[in-house]
Amino acid sequence: MAAPPPNLNSPLGMNTNEALEVDSSIPFVDLFRYALPFDEARPWFTKGNVKFDANGWPQDLNGGKAGTRFLAQIPVQALPQGEYTVLYQGQGEIRYGASAKLVKRFPGKDIIRLTPMHQKGELYKTYTATLFIEKSNPKNYIRNIQVLMPGGICKNNPFRYIANKNQCPNNDAFLSFERYAKQIVFNPEFLNYMKDFKVIRFMNMSGITRNNIRSWADRPTLNKATWGGKEGVRGVPLEIMIRLANIINADPWFNIPHNADNMYVYQFAQMVKQQLKPNLRVYIEYSNEAWNNIFVPQAEHMKQTGYKLKLDKNRNIAGSKYYSLKSVQIFKAWEKVFGGTQRLIRVMGSMTTNTSLTETLLGFQNAYKYVDAIAIGAYFHFPQDRMGSIKSVNDVFKELNKPNNRYSIKNLLEFVQKQAQITKGYGVDLIAYEGGQHLVHHKTHSMTQGATPYLYKANKDLRMTQAYYQLLAGWKKQGGKLFIPFSAPRPSTWHGSWGIKEYISQPINQTPKYRALLGFIHSNPCWWKSCVAGSVYHQNKPTRIPSFLISGQKNKTKARFAIIPKQPIGQHTLHQAEAKNINKIIQGTISNPRDLTARWRANWDDNNLYIWVGVIDDKFVADSKQLWADDSIEIYIDADASRSETFDGFNDYHLSFRLGSPISVGSKTPKEDIKDIKYSMRQTPSGYQLDIAIPWSTLRVKPQLEHTLGFDVQINDDDNGYSRDAKISWNAESDSAWKNPRVFGELVLGE
Repeated sequence: MAAPPPNLNSPLGMNTNEALEVDSSIPFVDLFRYALPFDEARPWFTKGNVKFDANGWPQDLNGGKAGTRFLAQIPVQALPQGEYTVLYQGQGEIRYGASAKLVKRFPGKDIIRLTPMHQKGELYKTYTATLFIEKSNPKNYIRNIQVLMPGGICKNNPFRYIANKNQCPNNDAFLSFERYAKQIVFNPEFLNYMKDFKVIRFMNMSGITRNNIRSWADRPTLNKATWGGKEGVRGVPLEIMIRLANIINADPWFNIPHNADNMYVYQFAQMVKQQLKPNLRVYIEYSNEAWNNIFVPQAEHMKQTGYKLKLDKNRNIAGSKYYSLKSVQIFKAWEKVFGGTQRLIRVMGSMTTNTSLTETLLGFQNAYKYVDAIAIGAYFHFPQDRMGSIKSVNDVFKELNKPNNRYSIKNLLEFVQKQAQITKGYGVDLIAYEGGQHLVHHKTHSMTQGATPYLYKANKDLRMTQAYYQLLAGWKKQGGKLFIPFSAPRPSTWHGSWGIKEYISQPINQTPKYRALLGFIHSNPCWWKSCVAGSVYHQNKPTRIPSFLISGQKNKTKARFAIIPKQPIGQHTLHQAEAKNINKIIQGTISNPRDLTARWRANWDDNNLYIWVGVIDDKFVADSKQLWADDSIEIYIDADASRSETFDGFNDYHLSFRLGSPISVGSKTPKEDIKDIKYSMRQTPSGYQLDIAIPWSTLRVKPQLEHTLGFDVQINDDDNGYSRDAKISWNAESDSAWKNPRVFGELVLGE
């Protein structure tokens, strides 16, 4: 008889990490799975006019080269020692860089070694490894690259890493990673870590954050060159996530992208039903932290859609109601595919300190009848204005335990108690989608600045074990059920020490948070009905909700859901161009066309790029030091369309214009570059207009037919004389153009 899985009675789950080359949880035997996509690696590794195939492989170098980074600052201890095998198809030559050193070369196969690096400011020796395709036959180009770890596993034991066949007991067959790479997808160290957790939340691994994906055809697939990359692009295929859940016998938690269409939802559910073990249940959640304005695309999608559907006059409440409506729609679609709710745990995400949000989500149009759990993020920390007083690790724990710290463990658990009271009244469970310490000093940018070194040391202190155990025990006492800490092993940086470990193979005596989790699992086995059972125990729903629980249910306007066609990236020929509308709302609310409407057109000659912008605005306000906070126009130009994720300091421009004020530039645009720009701005009966002439010499490009520029126009609107109330753009889907040229549209010089 097979032994029961280690997570059978576990009350805890685990969050995965993003698909990035910095992930020290090392999920896959093939290290290339998380590589930076070749086309994203400009201008650092990929250079020239490289042509890519549909899966992202460099199909034709065209005299250039294609490069990538497949490891970035990974602690040396996270990976096994020895020779790594690089397998590929096609004809050509690969060069290696940084930690990666070529040892031997064969047709379609290279042997490399990784050598440690240690840069100033790093906590330990690390590996950073790069790879360059410098020669490739376009008729049989290099593709399907795999970078495989040395060693393997013994047959029927995927949870233990084996360096060589002599370590397999009882003459069990040795399965090397090189030979069985298709069958052995997951790193044994990763499986061994994840095996103790009942639920795997795939939000990060699937690439949900700021992801505007709509169509099922655009999802991450098995054939993609890499599953890594920028937000909105990266993501591990659903087939791989299901396979992981099946291997460790864990219930998967899936998040549906905020912009997914009905067919995406249906196909997603179909694949899970077909491939997931029948004894496993599925947690399903719409988006992630849809209430959190840090995640602009999903937060704004909820507010804008809810407001357009007239679900509430308040944008925030309208967004919450739309999230509730759409969640229920998704739950019903999954119920139809699965033939009922016996295997489904339907989750809505709320905010720990916002009980009114929880009431709105559950109360609006009786949504609670279709919901099994409200999930909150149970984090403890202390406010940023106290970071300056932190001079030691002792100070960190003193702040965490102060009675007047709103985010102490004790005060956090009081919020948990309030949330549990509300969810109990609606007949749903209270669970934690994330939780643990949240210690970050936001004003620092290195591991040695401010409070950051003490916050890092606190995460490695024995008292952190006690803090986690206190949190989990209090969570159970206050009525919480499933708890999913954040997150799988990841390196500590000045952005925070979010990993339960710092790297996958870190010894347990160096991991106080991990010790706390294992200790809690062993001493607190499942305490609610459906934790162990293969099916879901659905609570009885009340027929009448107490009046104090319906504060978010005053507006009962019914809504219809419409599928909006996917819009192409903005592109327009400049010469003799017709006016184009600026109508994408990326912040705030536009009440009517007179409140804010705008158009632009452009032209060019051998000397200048000419731009005209016309704005209709019923109220002009100019009372702030920052132009973006008032009625103003922003012009964005990436003159060589290099499409870097940050301004290159060369010919990327952020120009701002306000009536009566001099031209202003973004922090990454050199001020001396604007001296030759000529412009005029005038008020009109219905708003204002802008005319600009920008010399090509200023843009540092030579104009010629078919030359492409990155471009966007955005309009700020201030109606109340206090700060910006709304913002619209021509191309960008979010308010991030000021730091990321990749969200610009394109202009093509035509005849």
